[in-house]
Amino acid sequence: MIVVEQGGVLLLYQNIFCESFPHLDMKAYQVLLVLLLTAAAADAQSFHPGKCRRPSVQEDFDVMKYLGTWYEIEKFPAVFERGTCNQATYSMLADGSVKVHNAELMSNGKRNTIEGVARVKNSSQPAILGVPDGPYWVLSTDYQSYSLVYSCTDHFLFHVDFACILARTQVLTEDVISRLRNKLASAGVNINRLTVSDQSGCERTKGKRNDRPIIGVLAQEVSSPTTKPNQTAYIAASYVKFLESAGARVVPVMINQTLEEYKKLFNSINGILYPGGSASITSSGYERAAKIFYELAIEANKGGDYFPVWGTCLGYEQLTVLTSGKNLLSLTNTSDVPLPLNFINRAKDSRIFKGFPDELIADLASEPLTANFHRWSLSLLTHNTNEELNSFYKVLSTNTDGTTEFVSTVEAYDYPIYGTQWHPEKNAFEWGKPYIPHSPSAVKTTFYMAEFFVSEARKNFHRFGSEEEESKALIYNYNPVYAAPDRVFEQIYYF
Repeated sequence: MIVVEQGGVLLLYQNIFCESFPHLDMKAYQVLLVLLLTAAAADAQSFHPGKCRRPSVQEDFDVMKYLGTWYEIEKFPAVFERGTCNQATYSMLADGSVKVHNAELMSNGKRNTIEGVARVKNSSQPAILGVPDGPYWVLSTDYQSYSLVYSCTDHFLFHVDFACILARTQVLTEDVISRLRNKLASAGVNINRLTVSDQSGCERTKGKRNDRPIIGVLAQEVSSPTTKPNQTAYIAASYVKFLESAGARVVPVMINQTLEEYKKLFNSINGILYPGGSASITSSGYERAAKIFYELAIEANKGGDYFPVWGTCLGYEQLTVLTSGKNLLSLTNTSDVPLPLNFINRAKDSRIFKGFPDELIADLASEPLTANFHRWSLSLLTHNTNEELNSFYKVLSTNTDGTTEFVSTVEAYDYPIYGTQWHPEKNAFEWGKPYIPHSPSAVKTTFYMAEFFVSEARKNFHRFGSEEEESKALIYNYNPVYAAPDRVFEQIYYF
């Protein structure tokens, strides 16, 4: 017998192999070994002599009842599963096939996911589905609590099989497990290879938090000359202080990095903030990096890897382009003006504002506590008439320049993605302009907004590969310079 272990090492137990096929000469053994090595690379499972078993499957299988999430309880060891908390979610596609979304929790806290499509190959046997890697046989299920799945593929004189016991919850009673094991055994499957799946740590990210969140702040191109010619990008220090005030550390997200560098950083940080500024939102290093992280965040959140994104002013404008695929902004007379927020009725129940004290909400609605520094805005009419934006974002507040009502605060319906056209960080940390509000309520607004976004980042468990790698990435490696009164910011990090 040949065994492919989880580490990918092929072990040839020559004595068992020879006993199983005594009629083969040594050259035949070598040819067979090459064939099996090739198959092993594809299946990475245990090989067993003989052809696949053909156990009976669920009668009158109803795929619609089977849809939803299943948790892995026991399984045959598999190379393609490297983490814990393995689960599969099945959903129906428009063409009648079944979308399969598999997820597992890796040791670094990241959710590893993969998607595929399963199809019923023979309508008379709906419990036998075909997936890209082979068959998927539902041997037994009550749709509500348990499922027994088996898969087997023939390779010349050997077969490779896989089995697992699934449940709708992360636990299953011993009597049900025993009954399902017996069903496999009665079909001639060696149940001694079943191992218990680790679901014990699956709740560790639910109801718990990451108390050492690290948030990326996106840099952008320098728009005017600096004292050093090699300084090509910057981050205003107020964004760093904003996040640090709520207990986060910051990593600068440099522009013009490779896709692989951005992916690696994404898997190391717990959220990202797109700051205000003057970069192009259709063609710049800022736009390119924002797009990559936005797409990575969407993909991650779909797979259960909670990753928040925040856009302030230019950052929110960038989000509208990334979501709609178009620049839909219009000019407004909103430069250098503090404004109260015109709350939409549902705002108090939103994720952003539900933690705000009632008196602060009242002050935000009646006093000019939000600093606006933008020439471009997304009109409420444009938002409401654009299908992509209207279905993606919930509008929480609006403002007006006297002519155009524009969107000022949003949160995504289905993702932890947020945007403000105004600047929550300025009230506490920028002093160069007289129209930035500094009242107690204005400063409280800064900290409540910071606390909210950092609390979102605490739900993410990405981390750097080592403490050394983390230390090298943190913004502590750079020194901000005093920029006022020549610049709009008090302090700036240049890169």
